[in-house]
Amino acid sequence: MKGHFLRRVVALTTVLLCMIGTAAADGDVSFKVDAPTITPLGSYLRVAFEVDARPDDDSFEAPDFAGFDILAGPTVATGRQTYWINGKQTVTESYTYTYVLMPQAKGTYTIGAARISVDGRSYTTKPLPVEVIDEGDQSESRSNRNNSSPEAHVAKDDIQLRIKLSSTSVYKGEAVRASIVLYTRTSIATINNVKLPTFEGFWSQELPAGEDSSSREELDGKVYTTYLLKEYLLYPQQSGALRIDPAELTAVAQVVTQSSRGFDPFFGGQEVHNVNRKVSTPAITLNVKPLPEGAPRSFNGAVGQFTMQGSMPPSKISVNSAASISLTISGRGNLKFIDAPSVAMPESFEIYDTKTSDSIKVSAVGTSGTIKYEYPFVARSSGEFRIAPVEFSFFDPAKEQYVTLSTEPITLTVTNDGSAAGITADSRTLTSYGEKMKQLDRDIRFIHTESGKLRREHRLFMFSPTYFLLVVIIIAAFVVIYAVMRQRIRENRNIVQRRIKHANKVAVQRLRMAERYMKQQQRHPFYEEMLKAMWGYISDKFNIPVANLTKETIREELYRRGVAAADAELFCEIISRCDEAQYAPSTSNSMEEVYADAMEIISKIESIVKR
Repeated sequence: MKGHFLRRVVALTTVLLCMIGTAAADGDVSFKVDAPTITPLGSYLRVAFEVDARPDDDSFEAPDFAGFDILAGPTVATGRQTYWINGKQTVTESYTYTYVLMPQAKGTYTIGAARISVDGRSYTTKPLPVEVIDEGDQSESRSNRNNSSPEAHVAKDDIQLRIKLSSTSVYKGEAVRASIVLYTRTSIATINNVKLPTFEGFWSQELPAGEDSSSREELDGKVYTTYLLKEYLLYPQQSGALRIDPAELTAVAQVVTQSSRGFDPFFGGQEVHNVNRKVSTPAITLNVKPLPEGAPRSFNGAVGQFTMQGSMPPSKISVNSAASISLTISGRGNLKFIDAPSVAMPESFEIYDTKTSDSIKVSAVGTSGTIKYEYPFVARSSGEFRIAPVEFSFFDPAKEQYVTLSTEPITLTVTNDGSAAGITADSRTLTSYGEKMKQLDRDIRFIHTESGKLRREHRLFMFSPTYFLLVVIIIAAFVVIYAVMRQRIRENRNIVQRRIKHANKVAVQRLRMAERYMKQQQRHPFYEEMLKAMWGYISDKFNIPVANLTKETIREELYRRGVAAADAELFCEIISRCDEAQYAPSTSNSMEEVYADAMEIISKIESIVKR
């Protein structure tokens, strides 16, 4: 009976942590389904479909509950909440359709998608897998778990970590999505000591996390609740078999067990334990194929699917006037690695730096957007010029071939409006078609040959008397500050050492005060003084602030200092007995027994932990 109750508690905790909901259209309407991940054969299963808006009449369509018998439902419950924000009233409604099911046989089943309409728009839920287990086949295992440590309640495969790749074979420069996913069949309180891969050989970019990173998946025939921890977009920078380093973390699972001390006045005989489980991803290798040979001359490493549009200058411009050629490359691929296509200009054109602007979006499906290149120039001579087509080549992984895009050739006529220096009759200027313009004796002055007299305008500050005085003052200030800091560090170290050295003495003084209250049969002051003695002893002994102490911290510190596990557990148990006795006077704990145990355990710890 107790084991069945314990399973119900664990299942309820799993239900609360495994809410999975999806909205299938735009807007603020949310339509989600709630059901446990695991259910025993022979027990009923509660499945609830909730929509946070008023649905259209008779629009709810239940899924096909294959593998389950419907015992009851649908039961419709409504909720209504009213908010006042800045004088404005907001009313929200919710409708919940609940079914009670009974599984027919052991196995993994899928609750199909439910459908509902709100204001004429249709919404659906995702299919939800549920694992039905036969507890009769595992009675011996459950009995062993109930009688063993909390760690035994978390099976080896209850918590797993995986790196999921969108593809296992890509071309060099082709994007692949890597998702770090935590699989769990138990309640997870938190995760610690996270170590992420370095992705050596890749250019990586972290993707933004979504609002709901939890879902439900089947792995090796078992149903898990999954949590998307991190997601990256990877671009391999070299070909071959690239190894992705494993990810590691420590998951803290919450386990509910029967109390070893019988009925607990506060928690009803149940205890919640934190179980640390270190997990890592298996070794994973990505096959990166090299790009085919025979790449066009205009290929500069672009991989993906792209289009190109060109904006050309007018066909007729005046000499010495500015114009530009604009190219816009759009599509999906490694846009951030693309170089500007080269444009061949006539020799007599003055070319300026290429201007680049982009609008790039990174999402789970890859990198997409546009890049605009502008090539400004000035025509310095008149005549008719031909600008060759601008080419841009990329490799399309879907077609597994190179694709070349090009603009139309440009014929540009540059006319003389009389303002060009190269057209004047000045004998010092010579300009001809196709040559660079030469201009002499216009902007260069003759070298002055007479000797000049130089004198110092200002005296240098460096190496002046004021400079040396300032250096001496800075050095003296540094020496004084250093001496003061050393003195403070020494004083603080002495205070800490004094606390550690006198931890036992302070604890004994507090225990003597508790003994006086014990002889006077004053229960509340006695247990209050005992708690101060126990917490204060650990705080002074290990130099840990009392505010940072917990029973778990005490156990870890005592284990680390060589104290036996049984003694560490006894120390924490004395604290629990004092807490209970303060607020539950009917407890069977006697003051004499608590006092004797405290004196004995402190003496034992003092003999083991020597600092």
